[in-house]
Amino acid sequence: MHVDTLLVDHHLLRFEEGLQSLRQLGRESKNQVFCAAGFMEREPLLLEAWRKELYQWLPVPDGWHEANARGEADWTDCWSRGWQALIEHGKIKAVPQT
Repeated sequence: MHVDTLLVDHHLLRFEEGLQSLRQLGRESKNQVFCAAGFMEREPLLLEAWRKELYQWLPVPDGWHEANARGEADWTDCWSRGWQALIEHGKIKAVPQT
């Protein structure tokens, strides 16, 4: 079987090397090889690959995981601080405000 385009599961991108391997496979096969973000023409967010750094930049308050498991955690502050940390550390680019 031959395919011109291969869309690969995002679990390969739990490590930055996975993205490099994906790109290499595309070059060597001379076919289109994408993760979902690449297929949608977006930069991949390698949050799992950056997990250690993210926890250093954004320490989780005591009891947060337990509150989250009970459905009581507030994600709003964490979400916005997370995006800001990714921008500040050069992991993603800020979207210009219009």
